[in-house]
Amino acid sequence: MPNPLDLHLAGNLPRAASREPRDAPSRECPRAPVFASLLFCAICTSCGAVGSGSPAPLPVTVSIAPTSAQTYPGNPVPFSASVQNAANTAVTWQVNGTNGGSAEAGTITSTGLSTAVYTAPNSVPNPPTVTVTAIWQSDASKTGSSSVTILSLSAVTAPLVVSPALASLTTSQTLQFNILTPGVSNTDVSWAASGGTITPGGLFTPPSTLGAYTIQASLPNVTGTATVEVIDFPGVLTWRNDNSRSGVNGQEMVLSPGPSGSPGAVSSSTFGKLFSCPIDGAAYAQPLYVPNLAIPGMGTHNVIFAATENDSVYAFDADANPCVQLWQTSLIPAGSQPISNANMNIATEGITGTPATDGNALTLYVVAASQVAAVNPTYSQQLFALDLKTVPPAIQPVGAGVDISTPTSVFDPSLQNQRAALLLANGTVYIAFGSNGLSGDYHGWLFAYDATTLQQTGVFDVTQPPAVQGGIWQSGGGPSADSNGNVFVVTGDGLFNADRTSASYSYGDSFLRFGLAEGLSSVADYFTPCDQATLQSDGLDVGASAPVLLPASAGSPSEPDLLIGGSKGGSLYVVNRDNMGGYAPTPCPELTAPAQTIPVGAGPIMSTPLFWNNAIYVAPGNGTTMNGYLMSFPLSAPGMFAFTPSTSQSPETLGPYGATPVISWNQTNNDPSTAILWLIDSSGALASPTNTPAILRAYDANNLSIEIYNSTMAANSRDTAGAAVKFTVPTVANGKVYVGTQTELDVYGLLQ
Repeated sequence: MPNPLDLHLAGNLPRAASREPRDAPSRECPRAPVFASLLFCAICTSCGAVGSGSPAPLPVTVSIAPTSAQTYPGNPVPFSASVQNAANTAVTWQVNGTNGGSAEAGTITSTGLSTAVYTAPNSVPNPPTVTVTAIWQSDASKTGSSSVTILSLSAVTAPLVVSPALASLTTSQTLQFNILTPGVSNTDVSWAASGGTITPGGLFTPPSTLGAYTIQASLPNVTGTATVEVIDFPGVLTWRNDNSRSGVNGQEMVLSPGPSGSPGAVSSSTFGKLFSCPIDGAAYAQPLYVPNLAIPGMGTHNVIFAATENDSVYAFDADANPCVQLWQTSLIPAGSQPISNANMNIATEGITGTPATDGNALTLYVVAASQVAAVNPTYSQQLFALDLKTVPPAIQPVGAGVDISTPTSVFDPSLQNQRAALLLANGTVYIAFGSNGLSGDYHGWLFAYDATTLQQTGVFDVTQPPAVQGGIWQSGGGPSADSNGNVFVVTGDGLFNADRTSASYSYGDSFLRFGLAEGLSSVADYFTPCDQATLQSDGLDVGASAPVLLPASAGSPSEPDLLIGGSKGGSLYVVNRDNMGGYAPTPCPELTAPAQTIPVGAGPIMSTPLFWNNAIYVAPGNGTTMNGYLMSFPLSAPGMFAFTPSTSQSPETLGPYGATPVISWNQTNNDPSTAILWLIDSSGALASPTNTPAILRAYDANNLSIEIYNSTMAANSRDTAGAAVKFTVPTVANGKVYVGTQTELDVYGLLQ
């Protein structure tokens, strides 16, 4: 179609294009002269009609939220005003037409240009409904209003909701209870406790006597209750809870698998990440928990300790949210730095092995690796004893640690890595070493130091020269000890020759026992798998997990004392620790006492199993042909375990290294249904990039196919942990779970 403007300029615009009679005067442009008229019309077309003004401004309106509310005497109600179509949003607030309100109708106080808090009067007014008004300060005719009805507390008929409904406390803690019933505040109710004290605002201080206590909140017609368990939890003072390396916390009074909605039930809607504490390096060491620790000048706290590869030890308040750091101390000698190399696949090597804490002496023992930076650097591995009664902790001996050395020159601190957790038993600190030295020219070592004087009292070289290797690394797990003073370790790849008349005896790929009488001067007993030579040649270490000592209930009348461990070959070993069996090439595999070999039928076991409720729980890694799932092997007879796992197993695999689990349950009430199996999925530690988060996972310990929680379930990355670290173990204590990562200590618990 022709452009009307073009036609008009040519003088040929059809009559139909005009809505006016031909002789009617134009209302848009003058008729003559034609060209000027047309030009003016073009301008009019682009700029608007001649004489038209700007659009009328939109009217200003005021609205407030909420549009109505109910509350009780003395309670606050927050309000906000929205002023539309105006730059100035400031308002003045009234209650029943009075600026700021009154004692009879309630008062309102501005908290910003357009926000305020209304506080109901101390008694129900007559009438009980009042009007809250927001008046635009630029024009008092522009207002918005809301109604607030003040109810009598006697009108509350539903039971009061008290939070938390279930909690556990150590004797040094206090706990704030809150009323969650809408409109009812903490100060509206009358509080009572069956023991201890509770303030008018709901702050509870427990008594010194242990036990369960009832908290009650009351209104004229209704009540609500909660339960507090005051516990004497001894803490997590060493790797996996105790020197048996059981991994079981039987004093978890709060957390349970459910049922859903019950107090303490763990799910993504009720449980999650509470807070994080920043740290300066990767935390391979398991966090340690010391309850009721009196810190000079800081009061008494439950304390969580974290040690890092930057040779730092941190003390954090285990409960304070947000994080409260109590102190940090560095164990790097002057002029030194953490070791920088790829040994043991740890780029920066400082504190790797989990420290051990003596709860009575309040001393923390830790080994720190460092080097003097130079063209030809020198290396050291030092034992420190930190006095927790001082801030920052005093180091014994003052100013320096004890250099770990031997009478011979074959201990090389540049090759050796102190990955295994420390053991504190019988007044002695035991320190184990392994290595991934590229040359293989290293040895496994076990040292003993007097816990009071830090004097060396014993040393054992797993493989006497010219034999090498036999490292004690145990995937970060520590040596174990029984009540008779026996100490147990498991060694890795290395030659085996237990001929004690030979000058080059070696105990590669073996379970070793050291007796109290012999100390570390000689091996009291040992077990070596029948296929050790094959395992050694294939690099399938036996020492890939720590030795776990089982309770007598797992054994038989003739063999009550058992231990378990796993290997990279994918086998579980059950050994009579009183008569370990030595080495016998036949029968192979071992099927009955004194040693039982259980082929798990999965990938390598590069984690430490545990025993609970008459079953072994193990999480192998993914192999080249077989996947590793969390699984259990029940007792089939006293002292004997089934060769096939139970039917329940985890729905997912747990990466090439598997995972080391722990159990929490309410053993005090003898309630197995409360048991949760926790582990850290650290498969992200080998991912690219290496900052893939760790995943905290929780399973119903009675049915491993039910994963009740993991830290990826919640939306918006609410529970995401820090970057993963290999071989890490979660610490469960007093209703919380602590997870060490590359950059932070993450704390999980019930969302209140």
